Amino acid sequence: MALVTWVFVVLILLIVVVLLVVKITRGSTTVEPPPVAPVSSSVVHTVTSIPNSVFDAVGAPQAADPGQVVLSGQPAVTVGGRPAVVYVGAEFCPYCAAERWALVVALGRFGSFAHLGATSSSTAEIFPGTPTFSFDGATYRSRYVSLAGVEEYGDRLSTTAPAGFPRLHVPTPLEWALFRRYDTGPFVPGTGTLPFIDVDNRLVVSGSGIGFSPGVFQGKSLAQVAGDLSDPTKQDTQAVLGAANTLAAAICAATGGQPATVCGSPGVRAGTSRLGPH
Repeated sequence: MALVTWVFVVLILLIVVVLLVVKITRGSTTVEPPPVAPVSSSVVHTVTSIPNSVFDAVGAPQAADPGQVVLSGQPAVTVGGRPAVVYVGAEFCPYCAAERWALVVALGRFGSFAHLGATSSSTAEIFPGTPTFSFDGATYRSRYVSLAGVEEYGDRLSTTAPAGFPRLHVPTPLEWALFRRYDTGPFVPGTGTLPFIDVDNRLVVSGSGIGFSPGVFQGKSLAQVAGDLSDPTKQDTQAVLGAANTLAAAICAATGGQPATVCGSPGVRAGTSRLGPH
């Protein structure tokens, strides 16, 4: 009887070992990335507490970009009962890296972030190693607006098949529907171009439509860029805050002009004139 028991135990152990070996060696197209390093609390505080006077000094860019379009007559987009900003991007993408700066700065005027990641765009792409944030695992809280954001792909090329950048997350049905609907003609040039932002179906920004080059960040660290944002004469400050004023203007249109301290500021009003009537 004891012999039978031991044979049974050995068989169970062998089965467990075989299953582990299969799991380890099988390979998969879904990659579990290592945790993204968190952004320091000092950097988060710096980029989300920029004085209104700096935004006002920068104003909003005047040049139109074909990747940025003002929508009218489209159904509102809400998440949790509040107007939504929807973002679809990827960590490898340099224009996503640039756009996250403007988006984090703009949304920081309406609420607060937790668990923002610190990352950089792929070194295998143009504007390699652009310092930026990651929304992977981040949360956002606001009385006025919601954020639905997804990082669809990672920032390092896969070492196994299939080639390319591994997928991190699949967009939600809402994110996917808006991406398929508005990230194409006749709204913007191209189809399925990352990054993609939709502010309550009032403003769509696709690809390079944020309006500035990731090149403004080259040679700088995340902390250095954050530190620049208090000086309206810096090139990266003018790029980030000018785009953020335009995004904030679209958010203010969705929130009915709330909060007034943000929406009534000269910088946001400059963004509103850039957007035109809704």
